[in-house]
Formats: sequence, C-alpha cells, structure tokens
Amino acid sequence: MKTVFNKSVIALILASGLLLTSCINEDDYDTPNLNCPENYLTTTLEPQQVPAPAVAAKYTKEDVIAAYVVSTDVEGNFFKSVSLQTADGSFGFSVPADVTSIFKRMEPGRMVYVKLNDDFIYTDKKFGSLRIGALYQGEVGRLAPADFREVIVPSCTIIPEDQLVQKLTIQEALKDVRVNTLIELQNVEFVKESVYKTYYDDTNEIGGATNHYLEDATGRRVIFRTSEFTAYASHTVPKESGTVRGVMTKYNEDYQFIARTEADIKLTEARFGEAPPEPGQSQSAQVGSALTYTGNVTENFESYALNASSFPKYITDYTVGNRYWQVKQYPNNTGNKYIEMTSFSGSSTPGVDSKTYFFVPVDFTAANTFSFSKEIRYMTGEALKVYYIKDADYQAGFDIDETKLVDITSSFTNLIYPASGQSQNSFTTAGSYSIPATLTGNGYFVFEYTGSSNVTTTIQIDDIAIN
Repeated sequence: MKTVFNKSVIALILASGLLLTSCINEDDYDTPNLNCPENYLTTTLEPQQVPAPAVAAKYTKEDVIAAYVVSTDVEGNFFKSVSLQTADGSFGFSVPADVTSIFKRMEPGRMVYVKLNDDFIYTDKKFGSLRIGALYQGEVGRLAPADFREVIVPSCTIIPEDQLVQKLTIQEALKDVRVNTLIELQNVEFVKESVYKTYYDDTNEIGGATNHYLEDATGRRVIFRTSEFTAYASHTVPKESGTVRGVMTKYNEDYQFIARTEADIKLTEARFGEAPPEPGQSQSAQVGSALTYTGNVTENFESYALNASSFPKYITDYTVGNRYWQVKQYPNNTGNKYIEMTSFSGSSTPGVDSKTYFFVPVDFTAANTFSFSKEIRYMTGEALKVYYIKDADYQAGFDIDETKLVDITSSFTNLIYPASGQSQNSFTTAGSYSIPATLTGNGYFVFEYTGSSNVTTTIQIDDIAIN
C-alpha cells in the first residue's frame, strides 16, 4: 500500500511538473527576460546630446545612450565600424572598432546601449558626424575588441527596418544630418557609364573600393561606393531604375552612399535616363547612318564640313585617347580636303597616347582593289597601319577585337615616310591592295593611327578608292 501511494504521488508530481513546464514554454515570450539590459541599464542622455568637438576629446562623465543599429558587415561592404541612429532617424553616429563580423552580435533594427565612460572613451565630429571610440593619433579611432563589448550592449529590443528608414530623394539625402542614418533613395538609377560594369571595378579603384554614381531624373547624383571585399563586388551593375537602401557616409566633402547587402538594391523599373551601351558596345564609336557594303567607293572628302569627325558612310572610333580622324583642308577655305590624325598636342607636351580608327565598309566579293593617297608630315615615327576585318569579326559600333584585324600595310609599297623631322608637301598614292579571291563577303578596310608622347607624326589620307 505504501508503495502504491508513493508511485501515485510521484506520478502526480511529474504530471504537475510537465504541466508547469508546458505553461512556461507557451508563455515564454510574454515572460520578462531578466538578462535583457533594458532591466538594468537606464539612458541618461539622447545621442545628439553627446559632445562632438572638432578635436577629439576625452569623455569626462558616466552616461548611457540608446540607438538603433543600421549598418551591417554581413556582406563585407562595412568594415570595423557600426552606424547607429535614433528611432526617428533625426541623428546618426558611428562607433569604429577593431572587430569583424559585427553582424553576429547585432543586426539592423536592434537597439543597443552605448556606455560612455571617463576611462577610455573619446568623441569628435568627423566629416559632419559624431564618432565615439578610442584615441588614436589625435583622433577618434577603433575601440579594442574587449572595450567594444563593454561599451556596446545589445538589447532585446528589435524593430523592423521599415520603421527606421527614411525614404528620400538624392537632394534630401545630401546633408550632414543624414550621415550614418538609414536611407532609401527613391527613383534612382546608375549613370550609363557604370551600367554593365561590376560594382567593384579594379580599373576604377579608389582606396580599395569603386565609386559609381546614382542619378535621379533631375540629374542630381550621389557616389555609390562598393568595397573590393563586398560579397557582390563582381556582380554586374543593372540598368533599371528603382530604389536603393543604404547608409549615407561622408569623406572630406563627398557624400558616399553605401548599400549594406545586394538586397538593398531594388532596381526593377524601366530606365528613365539615356540608354547605356549594350555589353560590348563601344562608347566612343561614331557609326554612320548610311553604311553600305559595296564594291565601288570613291571618296575625296570634298562634301564634308571642315573638322567633321563623323561620316554617314563610315565609322570612326578610338581605343586609346579621345581623338578621331577629322576633315582638314589646305589651304584653308579654298584648298583640298582630306582626313587627318595626329597625336601632337603642343610643344610643351608634344604628344598624347592615341589609337584611332577609320572604317570603310566593303563588299569583298564584288571588289578587286583598294587604294588611297597619303601625305605624311612632321615625321617622328611610323604611325599608320592598314587592315581589313570581316563583318563576322566586327559589329558596327561595338568594341574592336584587334586580334581579328588582318594587317595589309606592307601591300602599300608606296607608303613611304619622310626623314625624321621632315614633311611631305603633296599627296601621292600609297599603292594598291589586290583583294584575293578567297576573301569574300562583307567587311571593312581599316586605317589605324597609333601615337604617343614620342610619336606625333601627322597622317593625312585622301582619294580612297575601292574598285
């Protein structure tokens, strides 16, 4: 009987315990967590009341402020710094720290307490915004890892990002009061020069990052900065418009907008600005509106205006420098017209690096010969090459694949240069190229000028003939 009683009591106790445990679990999120700092930390100041001197100064009191995290280093675009703001977004500041993977301890939307003390905390105002950290070479620098853990105390309070973000135009965002705050730029797109490039471009690198530009419909711009260590650094810059969320920063006088993750970039609407070149499309090519592949061409340039650099029947482009072949005339106003190219830029800086092309469309099947006249002046080095290229290897207005150019310069046996420093004073034939029977279909004959600081020879071309 005793044994039965004990078993019954034990069973009752276990059942009660299970019921109690079940109740606690069901009400877990309604039960105050006594470990939350909200229960033992009390704010004594608002963030905007913290002194922000022009020169770093030691904090001389014991205070606590609260703010919300708006940055994250989860994808590598922020590094050893956390940006925080007030709940209404009216004030932002940063805390630099010698700590990585900050996202593991605090994420955007989480309220944190910042414990200010008179032991090692310094403050200053740099590039328009308050910084809180340790002293380093006379400025506010990074907190040591242990100090960072002591100073920044994550709370149990998290609010949705949409309650923190400010939806602004570029003009509204370009203010010091917006620095270190969470912003969503409205109705923006990348400038056409950036589209189809990568977010980080090692040919456009400034301090380990690339500065592209976001633009709105009014033409106002802001720098969009992406670190080489960002997870999406190698991804392609989109052409569409929409919104971009991120944190406004500033360096010297330049406002720099930083997206935290690729998900911040929501460009899904039709582009409102000028269409960018398609991938592979040359941004410098001037393509004529009346290109015709023909077996008969006679061109003396008399119909073109002086200094013209675009031609209805031809293509001009460059891959080095920014100069095109241009129509010139000698004597001025009354003389013969021709096209000319030179890299000469004046006696103080003799030449600029140049590589410039003039494309003449041709039907190789229908044509037999190709010839032209030349006049070479102010000789400092050989600057002209002549090629052909098939239309399968070159699309009008797109990038030039120089490996597809077939060099036929040696076929022009009269393409002779004057002595160094000398000039030719009349046009003479360069010779003639006989088109082989095996060369068929459409393509181009190509004049290529290559100049430099040392090679500044002037090349003049006239009387292009295809028969």
